[in-house]
Amino acid sequence: MAEALRLARSGTGSTYPNPCVGAVVVRDGVVVGAARSAITGGPHAEVRALNEAGDAARGARIYITLEPCSHHGRTPPCTDALISAGVAEVIFGVRDPAPHASGRALALLQAAGVVVREGALRRRAEQVHAHYLHHERTQRPFVSLKAAISLDGRIATMSGDSRWITGEASRRRGHRLRARHHAIAVGLGTLLADNPRLTVRHCAGVDPMPVLFDSRLRATSIAPRPTLLAPGTLVLHTGAATTADRRRLAASGAQALEVASDPSGRIDVAAALAALGRLPIRSLLVEGGGSLLASFVSAGLWQRWHLFQAPRLLGEGLPLLPGLHWPTVAQAPHLRVIRRRLLGDDLVTVLAPAPAAFVP
Repeated sequence: MAEALRLARSGTGSTYPNPCVGAVVVRDGVVVGAARSAITGGPHAEVRALNEAGDAARGARIYITLEPCSHHGRTPPCTDALISAGVAEVIFGVRDPAPHASGRALALLQAAGVVVREGALRRRAEQVHAHYLHHERTQRPFVSLKAAISLDGRIATMSGDSRWITGEASRRRGHRLRARHHAIAVGLGTLLADNPRLTVRHCAGVDPMPVLFDSRLRATSIAPRPTLLAPGTLVLHTGAATTADRRRLAASGAQALEVASDPSGRIDVAAALAALGRLPIRSLLVEGGGSLLASFVSAGLWQRWHLFQAPRLLGEGLPLLPGLHWPTVAQAPHLRVIRRRLLGDDLVTVLAPAPAAFVP
């Protein structure tokens, strides 16, 4: 099962909206087939592993990270393939919580005489499939915040310059994070300051869907047109956007999605996540700037925070979370450290809200 989990993790981000599953076929103690899910639209891990095993799959045991699919989608049900291959035992890590799937594969396989065991390395399987499981359970994307800060907690100088606070190794890690997420979000301030592409360039992987938070569609008035205002980008806005701005956005090819506003007139984070979840967007990496990060922190709607801190001092630069304040330290939110490590000269910390249920 550990090898199946490794395979699944290695392909996270390449199969959206499906989860990337890992599968390993074992016959008489020997691995005869192993695979992860193919890119979106391709065969699932179970089918690829069974094909590799060939006739050796009959009477074999197969380890799968997630309950096999039992419905017709882009591909036929994996339960049918497992039964047809004649496997004797199916061991999977975590049950699929989707209403059309949960427990159905287990019942179908058992009815066909296949021994089924669930819960193998369950906690690790929950971690590997965290994006998919969170979305199916909440109907909202799994949210990861990402920020690069100086030693004194600034995300840019007073002039707005932020290139580059952290080192090259941290930037490579940041792009691996991009490749693992279904979509990536920035606010209008970051668009104005950096005109980002939000693509995966420093590692192999699939580009996430760009998402722009722009409550009044002010980006449509910027000249020259920002790179993100193009086909493939989703722009979230509120009812405050004018008809003229909506027309300009439509002309750019970007897709508009209107959501509710909060009392301050900004995009309501809960409404935005609900709208993204319906698309469905399984996971969202929020890269900034500070105001957008602050809105997610204020709403308490995030699951992980990847914080890259460089040994640099920026003085009176732009703060990480502008506008947020708590009267006392005791009232301020406490975060739980999942792991910390040095990456070159930078300190990388991965955090979760606390108290919170999470897989360490």
